[in-house]
Amino acid sequence: MKTEQDVKLDSYFNNRKVDPTYYSAYRIPRYLAPHIPTNKNAKILDIGCGYGQFLNTLKEQGYTNITGIDISNESINECKTKGLNAIQIEDIRDFSKGVTEKFDFITMSHVLEHIDKDKIIDTLYHIKKNLLVEGGEFILMVPNAQSYTGAYWRYEDFTHTIMFTSGSCNYVLKAAGFNTINFIDPDGTKHMGALKGLIIKTLIGIHKLREDFWNIVLQTSFHKPSPRIYSFEIKVSAK
Repeated sequence: MKTEQDVKLDSYFNNRKVDPTYYSAYRIPRYLAPHIPTNKNAKILDIGCGYGQFLNTLKEQGYTNITGIDISNESINECKTKGLNAIQIEDIRDFSKGVTEKFDFITMSHVLEHIDKDKIIDTLYHIKKNLLVEGGEFILMVPNAQSYTGAYWRYEDFTHTIMFTSGSCNYVLKAAGFNTINFIDPDGTKHMGALKGLIIKTLIGIHKLREDFWNIVLQTSFHKPSPRIYSFEIKVSAK
């Protein structure tokens, strides 16, 4: 018998017209590839693995020690049809307490914004303390409230509870115990060719000058220590 949570999750996928075929052309993003361990035996965890598109690609590349977790039974079943090690969970924190071997590399793509605000730092704390090996790398991706699509992504997906800026991302990661935090591909040009990337970076530079001008005129400001990121998602490496 389906639980209320199952019904909500089924409704989520159906209403957003997402099924396994949606990811049939998935490729590992250029910004992510350099961070993936070269050791094919490295222990890798994908939090919110969905239909297993990332894990399946790793499997095809010869990685042998990969695990995915998700709250959706449908997603987990799809992963298992692909021969993936996937586990259905209710709460990341509870899952982390039962783990006996930590992971070398963890990804969490577009999951954190679905978690209740008062649980976010504690969830990240459990990832750092219970799931990630010392010196391991955690890659976090969330929608970007600083981008021009920021408000759109806050409300387009009804299950989003919060949006992030680079500053708030940095804050919650530091509060959870991560010490080394680096923003990846802040201009969002890694997937582009050289010429297009150069053009976009130039236009972004001009746009930043325009913002600086109006900040002075209107006596407003962005938080200076926080990088201004304009791509639709914020991508962070944390250790």
